[in-house]
Amino acid sequence: MQLTSKDGNMVCDFYPAAGYTDKFVQVTSFQGKEMSERLISKRDMQYGVNSRIDAYGYEVTKFHTLPRVKFMVAC
Repeated sequence: MQLTSKDGNMVCDFYPAAGYTDKFVQVTSFQGKEMSERLISKRDMQYGVNSRIDAYGYEVTKFHTLPRVKFMVAC
């Protein structure tokens, strides 16, 4: 799912995470530049989507069905 802010500057994408059934990759972009990428739970995704739509007036602009791979690195 892709959410876009009212002015179009902020975009938040949620992709199914490759290899997981209950995880999503959240990618946040500002003015077309990717600012962050993180692995989140389904519950966190639902909360994030609802809060952005209800509180900030974001609009759903696209639905992503292809999974995205998120590489986790431990130091």
